Amino acid sequence: MKRFETTAENEPGKGIVVCSCYNERSKFERIHAQYPLKFIPTMGHADRLAVVYMLSYGGGVISGDTFSIDMTINTDAVLLLMTQGNTKIFKDRVHQRLWLASLQQQQSSAPTISFSSLLPSLDTITGLFKTPEPPKKVAPSVQIINSVVAAQATLLVIPDPVTCFRDSSFQSKQLFELQDDSSQLVLLDWFTSGRITRGESWSFRHYSSRIDVKIAGNWVIKDAMVLEDEEYMKGFYPRAGDETAYAARLKPYLCFATLVVIAKSGGSLMKSVDRIQRKSEEMRLLPLTLKSDEDRKVLWSVSPILKGRGVLVRVAGMTTEQVRDFVKLECLKEGLLGIIGDGMFSKVLA
Repeated sequence: MKRFETTAENEPGKGIVVCSCYNERSKFERIHAQYPLKFIPTMGHADRLAVVYMLSYGGGVISGDTFSIDMTINTDAVLLLMTQGNTKIFKDRVHQRLWLASLQQQQSSAPTISFSSLLPSLDTITGLFKTPEPPKKVAPSVQIINSVVAAQATLLVIPDPVTCFRDSSFQSKQLFELQDDSSQLVLLDWFTSGRITRGESWSFRHYSSRIDVKIAGNWVIKDAMVLEDEEYMKGFYPRAGDETAYAARLKPYLCFATLVVIAKSGGSLMKSVDRIQRKSEEMRLLPLTLKSDEDRKVLWSVSPILKGRGVLVRVAGMTTEQVRDFVKLECLKEGLLGIIGDGMFSKVLA
């Protein structure tokens, strides 16, 4: 029997999604994920809507893993990409090895002393004259998303937040290429301070996120954020114990988000864009003396783009729930309901 030929790429962490519209319904023309990446497609609750969950085996991303995802949304298709819970970034493997080694050393029995053990070994003598090896670089966890959105197509990337464990490193790179002014995009990129219940708050080694958006080949957004536990910065800010160099600059806020909404004229998403800009104008005219402590729990700013057809929103909140509610209910609700329906909207950022 002839073996079935496949075009799947066997690169670990490789993902491919092609979504097309047939008979007024969005369907997956191709969907492939290579271990440890996994896709779970599901039925949408609205016409022309395809939904897929992105997750990883083991519940998180391990140091050195790279997820590389290519998405193509063809004409008239609507794709909603979500995750099942927070994206967990596990600690760097070098720290895991040191931790395991310390456990083994503690559990080992007391050594016996013999006459031969009092003499230096040959390895000890030769080791005195060796040049110490430089510490090995630890590969971070990496997520790369490249997306192409055709004319009259819509891509909605609304995942749960990234949660970095202590001593972890994470890099995110996202590129979105929209064909023309009729292509639509919603992108939520956000992260938390860590596992609060474990006493971890801003204790990861590195976090970086880059967002690039093109329309008809022209750059519209080039946004980057980097948090690094740099040694030279530790003397500039007061720190408590082994606190990271950047922690003092972020507290008391524990969750940060970047929201990009690009709508076509007359489309449902324009309701969200208009609401965000109206709310921004109202807050700008409100004197600082009238703002309550409740208002200060969530800080946000808006940058209009494309002559008012899109916005870039930055949000900082004292809790993850406050940021989630602000993005979902205050920013996205009016526009998303007309695209994904009430049933699916209740599952977004649930």
